[in-house]
Order: sequence, then C-alpha cells, then structure tokens
Amino acid sequence: MPRAGKAGRSLGLPRVFSFCLFLHSSSAQIRYSIPEELTRGAFVGNIAKDLGTDVAKLAAANLQVLSDSDSQYFSVNVNTGVIMVSERIDREQLCGQNPRCFLHLKLAIENPVEFYRIEVEILDINDNPPEFPGDGVSLRIYELASLGARFPIQPAQDPDVGTNTLQTYHLSANENFNLNVKARTDGGKFPELVLERALDRELRAFHHLVLTAEDGGSPPQSSKTHITIQVLDANDNHPVFDRPSYGARLVENSPLGTLVVKLNATDVDEGPNGDIRYSLSSHNSAALRQIFAIDEQTGEIRVQGNLDFEEATVYEIEVEAKDMGSPTMEEHCSVVVEITDVNDNAPEVILTSFSSSLSEDAPPGTVVAVIHVRDRDSGEQGKVQCHVSPDLPFQLRKDYEHQYSLLTSTRLDREHVAYYNVTVSASDLGSPPLSRHTILPIALADVNDNAPQFEQESYEVLVAENNPVGSVLVTVSAVDPDSEQNSRLSYSILRAGGTDPGLDPTRYLSIHPTSGQVSAKFPFDYEQTTYLQFHVEVSDGGSPALRNRTLVHVFIVDQNDNAPQVHFPRAGEDSATQFRISPSTTPPALITKVVAIDADSGRNAWLSYHLVEATDPGLFNVALRSGEIRIVRALQETDASAHELLVVVRDAGEPPLSTAVTLVVLVEEKGPEALQGSEAQAADGGGLPTITLYLIVSLVLISTVSLVGLAALGVRCLRRGSAPANQGCCVESVNTLQPPPSHIFGHLHYEPKQGDTVMVSDISEFMFVKPSAGPAGANPPDPTLCSELPLLLAALSCLPALSSAQLRYSVPEDREPGFSVGDLAKDLGVEVRSLAARSLRLVSEGGQRHFQVDLAAGVLLLNSRLDREALCGQSPTCSLHLQLVMENPLQLHRVEVDVLDVNDNAPQFPKPEVVLEITEVANPGTRLPLEVAEDPDMGSNSISTYELSPSEHFALSINVRGDGVKMPEIVLEKALDREKVAVHHLTLTALDGGNPVKSGTAKVTIHVLDANDNPPVCDPPISKVHLEENVPVGTLVTKLNVTDLDEGPNGDVEYSFKTSNNAPGKFTKLFSLDPRTGEIRTKGPLDYEESSAYEIAVRARDKGSPAMEGHCHLRVELIDINDNSPEIVLTSLSSPVQEDATPGTVIALIGVKDSDSGENGQVRLQIAKELPFKLVSSFKEHFSLVTNGPLDREKASGYNITVRAVDLGSPQRATQKTFYLRIADVNDNAPNFSSPFDTAHVQENSLPGTSVFSVSASDPDEGSNAKLSYSILLNGMQDVPISTYFRIDQDNGTIYTVRALDYEQDKVFQVPVEVKDAGSPALSSTAVVHVFVLDENDNAPIIVYPSVPTGSAFHQTIPALAEPGYLVTKIVAVDADSGHNAWLSYQLQETAEALPFQVERRSGEIRVAQALRESEDPHRLVVEVRDNGTPSLSASVVIVISPEENSVQDFAKSLDLPKSSPKDTNLTLYLIISLVSISLVSCVMFAVVAARCLKAGAASWTFAGCCRGTGRKPASHFRGQMKPDGFIKYLDVGGAGLTSQAQNYTSCFSPMSDQSDFLFVKPFSHSSTAETVAAYEQVTSTLASPCDGASWLFSVCPST
Repeated sequence: MPRAGKAGRSLGLPRVFSFCLFLHSSSAQIRYSIPEELTRGAFVGNIAKDLGTDVAKLAAANLQVLSDSDSQYFSVNVNTGVIMVSERIDREQLCGQNPRCFLHLKLAIENPVEFYRIEVEILDINDNPPEFPGDGVSLRIYELASLGARFPIQPAQDPDVGTNTLQTYHLSANENFNLNVKARTDGGKFPELVLERALDRELRAFHHLVLTAEDGGSPPQSSKTHITIQVLDANDNHPVFDRPSYGARLVENSPLGTLVVKLNATDVDEGPNGDIRYSLSSHNSAALRQIFAIDEQTGEIRVQGNLDFEEATVYEIEVEAKDMGSPTMEEHCSVVVEITDVNDNAPEVILTSFSSSLSEDAPPGTVVAVIHVRDRDSGEQGKVQCHVSPDLPFQLRKDYEHQYSLLTSTRLDREHVAYYNVTVSASDLGSPPLSRHTILPIALADVNDNAPQFEQESYEVLVAENNPVGSVLVTVSAVDPDSEQNSRLSYSILRAGGTDPGLDPTRYLSIHPTSGQVSAKFPFDYEQTTYLQFHVEVSDGGSPALRNRTLVHVFIVDQNDNAPQVHFPRAGEDSATQFRISPSTTPPALITKVVAIDADSGRNAWLSYHLVEATDPGLFNVALRSGEIRIVRALQETDASAHELLVVVRDAGEPPLSTAVTLVVLVEEKGPEALQGSEAQAADGGGLPTITLYLIVSLVLISTVSLVGLAALGVRCLRRGSAPANQGCCVESVNTLQPPPSHIFGHLHYEPKQGDTVMVSDISEFMFVKPSAGPAGANPPDPTLCSELPLLLAALSCLPALSSAQLRYSVPEDREPGFSVGDLAKDLGVEVRSLAARSLRLVSEGGQRHFQVDLAAGVLLLNSRLDREALCGQSPTCSLHLQLVMENPLQLHRVEVDVLDVNDNAPQFPKPEVVLEITEVANPGTRLPLEVAEDPDMGSNSISTYELSPSEHFALSINVRGDGVKMPEIVLEKALDREKVAVHHLTLTALDGGNPVKSGTAKVTIHVLDANDNPPVCDPPISKVHLEENVPVGTLVTKLNVTDLDEGPNGDVEYSFKTSNNAPGKFTKLFSLDPRTGEIRTKGPLDYEESSAYEIAVRARDKGSPAMEGHCHLRVELIDINDNSPEIVLTSLSSPVQEDATPGTVIALIGVKDSDSGENGQVRLQIAKELPFKLVSSFKEHFSLVTNGPLDREKASGYNITVRAVDLGSPQRATQKTFYLRIADVNDNAPNFSSPFDTAHVQENSLPGTSVFSVSASDPDEGSNAKLSYSILLNGMQDVPISTYFRIDQDNGTIYTVRALDYEQDKVFQVPVEVKDAGSPALSSTAVVHVFVLDENDNAPIIVYPSVPTGSAFHQTIPALAEPGYLVTKIVAVDADSGHNAWLSYQLQETAEALPFQVERRSGEIRVAQALRESEDPHRLVVEVRDNGTPSLSASVVIVISPEENSVQDFAKSLDLPKSSPKDTNLTLYLIISLVSISLVSCVMFAVVAARCLKAGAASWTFAGCCRGTGRKPASHFRGQMKPDGFIKYLDVGGAGLTSQAQNYTSCFSPMSDQSDFLFVKPFSHSSTAETVAAYEQVTSTLASPCDGASWLFSVCPST
C-alpha cells in the first residue's frame, strides 16, 4: 500500500479533488500510546475496529494517512485495518524534555469523504544514562581558601524524563572535600564541592576525586567523571640571591653592552610567585642609571653609558629582585664596580688672557695671549706639551708648569696679511698620545701707512655744450688699502694758481666729497670754451691724513645751437636784394652767389643751399654746396621781367637749422653793368674778405684740433702698448653701451663699450675713444674694532725675562666679603708702597673674581661669598687658582686658595614622604629599602646615622656601602594583620656629624596589602524572577548582590555566565550580564512558545591571584502574551482546475495553528465572499476549499485567493495567506479576424516570394486551443486557381506571391483566407484580402504615325517658301503603361548645326521654326518620344524633310508660330550682350579692388594703400648707403634672416613710383629682442658706406 508523502502531495493523486463532498462529512478522533524505540511493523492500533467499520470498506474507500511532520512514522494496512510503526521513534529527539510527547495523524477516506484525527502518545523508557559535559573536571583552588568554601561542578545531563532522569551524585572518599547536592525548582540537581579541611600546597599540590551521577530507572544507569583539583600557590616566599654582594672591574670607556656581572636569585614559590624580575634600586642615582642597565629577565648588568675614570673610580650598584606575586616580595644586593683609567682625555687649552686685535706696528715680542693647559688623566697621561706652527710670526714661551705665553716673533703688516688663525697644539705623554688644537683668531688693527691711489692717472671726458646744470660730468675714484677711518676718502677740486678768477675751475665745477662725482654749475658753450682741465685731490681720514691728486681733461662737444647767417647778399628785413641781368644771358651764366656761415663746427656747420620758391622754377637753380645761382636756360620774350627767388640756407645738424634770403632778378638791357655794380657793392661792403677770413680761421682751427687729436691718439696708443692686440688703442673689452648718434661717428663705425670715454673733435670727423679701466676691486671686509691690549700683555712684551713664584692660602666657605685671605706683601717679600708703583694686578683663571687685592695694605681680600658645594661639588678638596702680575720688573706669581668646608647644609631626603607596601603574609625578616638622604657637606659634616620612630612590627637596619654611604632599611619583626592595622605611619630621621648636629626627616607610610582569602558571596544564592515574553531588548531582569570582604583587586568582583544548564549556552543568546555591576538584561526576544522558563547560573569571581569565586542561581519564568499570529498551512492544492468544473469540487486542504496557548491559540478561518469558493470545516484546525459556482477562464484566468486566519486573543492577531489558483482552458471560443475584408497592394513584376500582406486573427482561448493556422481557400472567381498566384504562411498569416504579376493582364485579386485553432474539436473563421497590382514603367512608347520599318526614315516634303509656323507633320505614339508611365513627350535630338524646325513637346507637331533659305538641302530630323516613368523609356523615328517648289501641304497652318521682325531680334541680342559684358566687367573690377584692399589689411584704406600688393616675403634684405653729408640715398627693406613669424618691411609705391622719390616703408616686428638688435646692427653697418646721389625721403609706419 503506498504511503502518503509530504503536505504538498497529502492526498496522493490529483484526482482526489475531482469528487464532490456530501453535505455532511463525518469526523472523529482516536488516541493511542506506545513506548519509544519500537521496531518497524510494531502494532499501534486497529482502525477498522476502533471506527466500527468493515475492513473491506477501508480498502474500497482509498484510505490515506496524512502526518503533520515531515517524517511518516506510521502506516495503515488496508487489508487488516491495523496501524503500524514504519520508522524508528526517538522520544528525546521529537519532544526533548517535555513531560508528554504526542504525534498527530489524519486519515482521509472517500465515498463519502470522511476525516479522522489520530493522536499517538510516545512513552519514555530508560534508554539514556546520565552524561557529564566533558571528559573531566579541573578546579584550581587557592591554598589559603577558607573552610566551607563551595566549588560548583557542572551537572550531568540525562535526556530521559520522570523517574528515568538523573536522581543523585556520589563522591569518592577524601580528606579535604565533601559533596553537597542542590536541587532547583524545576527538579534539576547540581553538585558542589565543600572544603572541609585547609589545603597545603607544599604537602599536596593536586587532589584527584571521582564524581558519580545515577538516574532512577530500573535498572538504574550511571556515569562518572574525574575531578582534578590543583592547589594554587600563595606568595609566601621572597627571592634569595646566591651571594649578598658582587664585585667587578671594568676599563673606562668600555663599549656599550659590555657585561658587568650576571646576578642569580631563586624563589621557592611557583608560577608568577616564583618568577623573578631584576631592577636597579631607587637608591641608585640618576647618573648611575644612565651608565648601567640590568636585564629584568636574566639579571645581567651591562654598560649602557660612558664610563669615565675622571668622574668616578668606583660605582656601587644596588639591585633588587622582585617576584611577580600579588603582592610582590623582593630582596636586595649590591654590586661594586671598579674603573681602571686609560688615556681618553685630550689636553684642554684655557685662555687666561687673550686679545683678538693687535696693532700692525706692534714690535716683536709683544704678548698676545696667556694660555693655561690641563689634562684630566693621571700620571704621565696628564702631562702636557704645547707648540705653534713655525710658519707664523708667533711663538710660545713656557712661563711655568701648565702656563704658556703667545708672543709676536717678527714685524706685522696688515695690508699683506690682515688676519691670522694661530693654532695652539697641546699633546699629552700618554700612549698613544692625545692632542687638542685651539685656534686663536687674531685680527691686525690698521695703521694709516698707505696713501690713497686714483684708479687712473688722468681722466678725459666729453661734455655736450648746453648741458643741464648739476649734471654729472665724470666720476673719479680712488682706493686706499687701509681700513675703516684710514680708508675713508674725501675728494676736492684744487683751485688754479694766479689771480684770474676765470681760470678757477671751482667756478664752473663742483665735486661730491665722498662719491667723487664731478658736476657742472653752469651750462658750457662750445663757442666760448672748447677745453677745460683741473686737478682733483683725494685725502683719507687717517691721522695724519695722506693725499694724492689726478688731472681731469674736459672736452666740450659742439651742438647745433646756431642757425646759419647770410653774409651776402645783405638785405633789410622787409626788402630783397635786386640783381639785373641782360635778356641775352646764356646758361650757365652766374647770376650771383649766396654766402652764409654757421658759428657751429663740424657737421653742424656744413651748409646747403636750396631754391624753395621762384617765379619761374625752371629758369634758375642754386648749387647745393657753393650757393651759386645760375641761369638754366636762355631767356625768352615770354619770360617775366622780374623774378623773385627764395633761397634757404640749411646746416647739417640734428635737428637742422636754416635761414632764408629773398633775391629779385630783373631782366634789363643793361644787366651786366648792374651786375658789376652789385659785385662792387658787395666788395665795398666787405662781404667777400670777411668770408675769406672766416674760411681761413676755420681751416686753421680744424687743422690744429686734428693735430691735437692725432697726438692724443698717439699718446694713448703708446700707453696701451701692452694691451692685447684685439683691443687696439682706443677700445677695451667691457660691457657695451648704445652707439652714439651717427653724426659723431662720421665714416668710422665703432660700438663703444660701457665706461669708455668718447672725444669728438669740433673740426674733424674722427672720434677718439678712451677705454675705461676695469672695476675696482672689492673693498676688504672691515676688521673688527681694535681693542687695546691689557697692560699685562704690554708689560710682558717689554721685558725679556720673567720671574715667578707660588703662594697657598685657605679660607672657610662661610666668610663674608672683605675677609683677609693672606698678606701678599709679606709673603712675596716686597714693600707695601711698591705694589701700586709696580701695578700689582690679580688675574683669575676661571674668569670669576672671587678675590681682590688691597694695594694700600698689601693683602688678599675676599671679594664675594664662597660656596664650596657650588664650586667643587662632592670633590674632597676644593682649590681656586690665581695669578699675580707685577711690573718693573715683570713678575708672575701663582696663588692657590683652598676653600674649607663648614657644616652649612642639613641632610635632606629626596622626598618628604615615602610610601611602602608589604603583603600581610610577608615573613618576619623581610626588608624594605629606604631612599638615602643627601648632604652636600663633606667629611664629618656629612650624614652620620639614621633613626626610626618606635614600632611594634618594624625595626631599622643600616648598611654601609663600599664608598662609605649609609643605606637605611626597614626590617619586619612581627607578622602583619591587615584586618587589624591596614596602614603603619613611621618617621625616619637622618643625622650628620657636624657641630652642632643637623638633621632631616621623612615620613614613612607602610600599606599592608591584602591577601585574597575571602570568596565572593551571593545574597540570596537562589532567586526567581517573573517576566513577560517579548519585553524590549535591554530590559533589566535583576541585579545580583555579591559581596567580597577583601579589598582592591581581591574584592573587585567580575560576573560571568556558567553554561552548565540543560540547554548549554542557549540562554546566553537571550540574556546579557554586565561583568562589573552584575545587572542581567535581555539582549534578545524572549518567546514563551520556545521556553516558558530559563535557569541561569552566574559565576562571581574576584581579581585576586589566584582568583576566588562564588555562584548565584536565577530562575526566569515567562508570562505568555498573544504575540504569535495564526499560521496557515496549505496542506494540498489542486491547480489548475478546469473552467467547466462543477460546483463543490475540492480545491485545497488548509490547516491552521497558533503557538500561543488558551484563547490566544484558538483560530477562525475566512475568505472573501465575492469569490466563487467557500471553506468547509473538516475537523478542528482543518478546512477544505471547494468551488461555489461556475468558472469561466475567459473572464478570469485565475484567482488570487486570500485566506485570513484570526485568533481570539486580546488584542486579536490575524494572518493571511494568498495563493494563486489557475483556471485550465477549454476550447469554447472560435478564432476571429481583426477585419473580414482587407486591402493590399503589390508592384507588378515583383519577384516570386514577395510579401504582400499579413492577416491577423485572435482566439481568447489559451495553449493549443489558441494556436492558429492560416490557409487560402479555393474559389471559382478566377479561371486560374488563386494558389498559382499566392501562398500563405500558416503560422504568421503572411501572404507571398508565387510568381511575377503583370498589371496589364490582372489588376486585382480576391484571396479568401481561413484561420483554424488546434483545439479538439477545432474551430475556424474566414476573411477576404483584395490584392491590387500596381503598374511599373515596363513598356516603351510605340510610334503609331508615321509608321516606318526599323532602320528606315520617313520622307516629308514641304514648300520651299514655307514660313515659320508651317506644320510639317505630326508624330503620334502610344504607351501600354498607365498613369505617369504613359505620359509622353516629344523632342528633337541635338545636331551639329541648328535646324529650322521644332517639335511641340506634348502634341508631337513638327513646324518650321525659321524661314528656309533657297536651294536648301533636305533636313534629317530624329524625333525622340519619351515617357514619364522612372526610369523613362523612349522610341525614335527619323524624318527627312525636303523643301520643294511645288510641294503640296499636307497640314493646315492653323498653328503657325508667332512672327517677329529681325530688327527687334538683333536689338534684344545687343541689349543682352551689353548687359552681360558690363556686369561681368564690374564684378571683375570690384573683385580685384576688394582683393587688393583685403591684402593691404589694416595698414591704410586709401587708394595708395591698395595700389600695390603688400604680401609678406620669405626673405629680403635691408641695404642702404649714406652720403658724406649723412643723408640716406636709397633703402631696400626686408627681413633677411628672420623667422617666418616675423613681420617684414614692404614697400608701397604710387602708380607713378618709377618717377617718384617717395618710398613708404612698412616696418617688421621681431619675435625677440635679440633679433631686433641683430637687424639694427645690420642697418647701422650698411649706413656707414658713403655714396653720391640724390636724397630720398622715406617714412616708416607700423605694420599690423
């Protein structure tokens, strides 16, 4: 018999849902009970008997067994009606710890439908023994744990229930522990170990016990676990060193990391109590801690700092060893380290007296410095020798032990060497020897022993006349090798000798006293003064001052400041000079000569004469240079009798100046006599001799200046004879200046350099250039201010020998200033009155003036109060060293003053209060080191002993170190009890040995540290809490109350969960425990349905070492609330259902359940009333969903059925579940076309297979009932079957052509289409598609008339005198196509010559277009007929027309062409030709002009700017020549060598440029300054070459 499966297939076969329920279904419930672990096939019950039904009916009713669980534990034998076990049943797996366990089954039978509920109770058997969670239990118990301490053990677990579960525990026999079993409220039992006898770890460290758990079954079952108890050690033993003290010897400067000694201490305790850490005691000074370091793990002491024998010869290190117990215990020992000296200190050089400045005229033997040397090493290593370099003008002299004097050995010269670095080398006698070098910077003070020197012996300067007042003419410069005031120079101009004030240069010039700039007081006039010379004197600021002088030559350069003056002819201001000539005067007769002079010189005096205005410009001309006026052509009768000439005389200056003169030439018969009279008049006036005199004077002056210039040039060349060849006589390679104006250069092209002196002669074109001297050297740095040497050094330098002695005194440190230290006069053996005369002075080596000398009494006095501790620290001796110097004769005495210690300091502890800690379990004899007091005094004044205030538990012990330092220690004499006295207060007193005795105290506070001997205690140990389920997360459940009598970490309790409950670790996900406060809060949702109560065990553990713990038990009982919504279970669903299903058909089986209890768990089920379904209750919590009316898939293809379940709780909770029920289709709808008639178009001649149209039909059914197929029906409307023309795709309804269609044969088709679905039986419908064939241009025109054979021509004769418009013939053609394809047009094919005929485009009529000529030959016409299709097709016919005299006209002249006269035709043609020509010429002209203007750009919009092309040239040249008078002859402009981006100079000429002197220049720009300079140099070089010719004027305008 097949067994029912899961809920999804509960009824086994879908056909179950096709039967109908009766109106009343029967239901019942049966209960059985069986023990767990029955075998397969075991008997459960007899269904047939219990239901009172025949067995045969059960087999016929198709009995099915449905289970709520996933596993099918039972099956029914329909032949016997017996329920049997089909799978193994484990009660513990099914129901856990629930006291009762049930399995629920449902039986379903048909005909009629009946449901039965079966409940099977599973009974427990004792099949599980108690089991402990782990293999064993390990406990760690402090050996000082108090009696009665309890130690919980994790309980055993037994999954059985009732009497079969765990009942009791048994513990194996032992001496120290007993067993206590605690019972929980839920019946659970927990074992605890109780300490009955004190533990002793030294006697027994481990205890091994056996715990047995036993249940109450029959027979009982049990299990055992082993308990291992480790006794934890208490820290009751302190570390012990293997020796009380250690010794070591090290060489100073031992490398870092050198091992000093390795300590060894042991502790009999174990674990942290026996783990020892080493450290340096607090008694050690900070300096010692920097030198030595100890490894806390190994006890190795190593060097970590510098060991210096000179600082300390012995180190005593205090070391303490501490264990890691709590509290710790410690022990102390000392390590004595002796240091061996090595030569590691270089000698020290101390300047007792030193002057860094020394006068350069100091004599040899002058004392510069007094040097003291010392070496901190001992023995031979501390002996020092000094020396200086023999190359220096200094030497060392040893005065006495450890003191030297530095003396000058030769003469000094500051200008030769201004600064010395004297290196004093000091070396000791060690092995190897060490040395030290000290550099003494000595600056030589200047003496004014050098006169200032000018950079040049003389200066020459060119000054343009009319210079501004105050302008600088020249700057003279002198240098003085001396420094500071001795090199501060002052300049002045020397007055000239004699009584003439006009010769005094200070009248015209002034000089700045410090900069040497010579300025002009007045502007110079070249016409009055051309040359000036004067002396400049310079003096330094020394005492006495030294002087020097130089000569300055000033050359005045002429400027064009005088206009030309006309000397002949002379005329009044308003009158003109008249000259007469004869009418017969022939050219080139001299009329007169204009004579003018210019007061300027050189180019400024070069004159040119110009005829500006004339009555007849072509009759006279004026010579440019001579001023001669001559007649150019012969006089004519038409010439005027009087001619007025305006002559302008212009010089060559820049800018040029001019003077005009007016002459009147009269033409008379007696002209020559008049001319002679004029010449005589001129002679009488003295004009000609005056001009001659001026010319002679000018010649002499020019010659003189030229000779002077040549002589000066020769002198310069001789002076520069040693100059390099490339510099010549007049130039020097220095920084260049801009070139001077071109009129100064003349024909010489030279670029002067910066600083050159340029001289230009007033009568010569030569330019003299004097190169400038190079820049003056840098002034030496100003030396530091000189200080006078001390009198001591001066005295030492004057005497060849010294005498010395040494004195020793002692003085207590507490003496006031003015205390007499010693009688110097008596001890030195000199008289007191001679001390002042011999200038007795006191010099201290340290620089501090602690003492002074009373010269009147001859005693050494204390100048300030002494503090021995500040001066010498802890040194056993303290001495101050002095030097006494006396003159006449010079004597040096060394004085040593010992500073004696007094008891002026009391002992002082580093801290006023000392805090110590000691455990209460410390053994008597334990020592606590104390910090050592400090006393800066020495000897007996230092610390003598210590005293401790009385105490019951502590005493004082004093240890003496190797260096004599007393170290106090507190010793425990009686055991401590923290509960009685937790803190002890003592006073420690340190006493020194002075008189009177001084003391210092420190408070000692000893804290007794607690031992962890009390476990935490929970009050109460067991508690219960009621809590509603689903309380918010974080809700406080309870706060535990735990106390611990210990303090500190021993009393600081931490809380944690114990996961030893029946459900280990489960409650830890729901509850949280604050480890500090003991608050238990919820951290997850609490669900009554999962568990109604929770047992929580909490461990309270202190932080002692070892830790002790207590335990608290808490039971949390939950209160149920309506927090669970009903749950809907769809046991079975039949989907889809046929749309023709009858009402009452079963659709689904639905079960409901609610996890809540009571009314909260009672559920009602409902669905929407508008649905064609209803719910029928089978039995409790089970419902059937059946149909309640007819179904129609086309109206509703499915239903979303929402089942809503509502419980009876307060407030109510509801759940709904929606499932989709699909309605299965039945073929009850025929397919329908979207339209019964459709129209389609297809082009004729389309290829077979061309798509014509797509028909579409729809069917509301689905699946195969909606799958459509299309076909074409046969009809009798066409002669040929329609299938020969078209076919249809049966799947998509697309109609295709079978063959090409011809519009001319068939223009329209009717295609009947049928559509049929795939249902059973199939349904169908039809539609008609009208297919129209579209015409194509596939037929060429056919010429109907004239009809001629192919290749022949149609002959037509016309009268020879036929006029235009005469109808020759008419072409008639037809086209088989239609529409546009049949529209025909007629035209003549083009020929090489014009034909006198034309054809009408539409009618095809051929007419005469123009009159025929006589005796014309026949005309051959080709007429082409073309249709309007795309592409168009054509046909042609050849017509031969023969003109004949007696030709018969075949056609009438009703359609003659209009006639026009030849005159009108020619006139129109001329007008058209004229209009086109004028328009064309105008366009061309405007285009040319526009192009020219656009090329000209923004340079100019005038006609002159557009007359020439101004394009850029890739390469051009700039060439020019200059006439002797300085004017440009010609200029060719370009940009040779420039980059392509540069702008070019381009010329723009007028239309008559070939005869014009004007040149318009367009400048070019350069891409960089360097290119501009290069172009400028090229221009200036070309302008230097002279050439004769006419002057051209050019103007430069910027280029865009």
